Amino acid sequence: MTDHRMNLDLITDMFSLLDRHCYTRGDNEHTGRAIVLIGDLTRIYEGSQDHPFGPSIGEVPPRPEPVPPEPTRGDAATVPTGEVKTLISALIIAADYKRDRAEMCADCADQSCPTCEWRLRDAQAYDRAHVQLLQSAEASATAAASHPEPAAGPAANPEAGQ
Repeated sequence: MTDHRMNLDLITDMFSLLDRHCYTRGDNEHTGRAIVLIGDLTRIYEGSQDHPFGPSIGEVPPRPEPVPPEPTRGDAATVPTGEVKTLISALIIAADYKRDRAEMCADCADQSCPTCEWRLRDAQAYDRAHVQLLQSAEASATAAASHPEPAAGPAANPEAGQ
């Protein structure tokens, strides 16, 4: 998913919408499937995809030609502290979902077909992203703990002037 609009905010907004309409969350496997379907829904809505791909439809999604990676521009997305665990959980669920899909492949027994290889590469990318996010969160927490903010004048301690 290279579309910057398909992000944690969209996923949580969609799940919030379902919650408001009294739909209840299932297990992690079904939540992971829902995340994948949200991506399909966005592409179908914009007309860049005709229908969801999956084992019930019996089609393999078209794979675009590999594009050389763009040079790193230093772009970063700020994730609020309260959302980091949610994002890490979503990445773990997505990776597990891709591995499960490869394991249940009807086209091969040993996960060697192009679709399985594609799914396993995606799972590895999700794993790398979640580890990188976890390391970044831990580094931020360590830095914040080692550099406490100084108190600012008498307003910081109301008993100081009494």
